[in-house]
Amino acid sequence: MEIPRLHPDTIEEVKQKIDIYDVISDYVVLKKRGKDYVGLCPFHGEKTPSFSVSPTKQVYYCFGCAEGGNAIKFLMELGKQSFSDVIFDLARRYQVPIKTLEPEQRQELQRQLSLREQLYEILALTANFYQHALYQNQGEIALNYLKKKRQLTEETIRQFQLGYAPGGWETLYRYLIEQKHYPIHLAEAAGLISQRKTGNGY
Repeated sequence: MEIPRLHPDTIEEVKQKIDIYDVISDYVVLKKRGKDYVGLCPFHGEKTPSFSVSPTKQVYYCFGCAEGGNAIKFLMELGKQSFSDVIFDLARRYQVPIKTLEPEQRQELQRQLSLREQLYEILALTANFYQHALYQNQGEIALNYLKKKRQLTEETIRQFQLGYAPGGWETLYRYLIEQKHYPIHLAEAAGLISQRKTGNGY
């Protein structure tokens, strides 16, 4: 049976009530580390925990495979479910009254919601990408600068998702467009890339 289109009020209330630790701990054994929690990533095989969950920011990120996002995306990726399916299940879980749209409202609102969700997702993924780069060999100098020169703690760096942008326009482009298969127009709409005035590259 096709799940009806959910009203944005229902979606927003689910987002307000959802707790990422509550959701992910159903699938991953999490251990507290500072303000965050860590565990073995469910998206790739590993023996050393690199999967981090932040209740403060309500996001997760794996430093091993670079998967990240919010609780909704976690359930979508893990269960291969659609956005509507996940919201519908979470609404029942958190006892949120389910309101649906009238047929004539659905198409335009779905377009708006879809774009907003996609922009949020690509921005969150980019932030995770840059933080991941900070802990690679290429980001070693930047990480040392943050810790020694700026005297920032590991907890602060992770809490505020500080990162390192590798040199060259093609790095983020290849990651988002070629590896993660996001459309170019979405990356442009998010302000992450822009075409050169010469028309050659971004």
